[in-house]
Amino acid sequence: MPYALFEKEFRLSRTFPTATDVWRCAEDCGLVIDEANGRQRLDDGYAIKPCPPDSPECAEPADSRSE
Repeated sequence: MPYALFEKEFRLSRTFPTATDVWRCAEDCGLVIDEANGRQRLDDGYAIKPCPPDSPECAEPADSRSE
């Protein structure tokens, strides 16, 4: 089952094959907090949750992107 980044109940990201991939996306977006004990967590209000896959029309082919 794919995973995505959510704020409350609203999906913020595309789907990813693993929760680890979503975690990397959250890090890239600055949503990961370093705690005093050396652990990391998502900023308040954000969560990684399983979700249905993106519909095919939501996926943009790589060669159609403009630079």
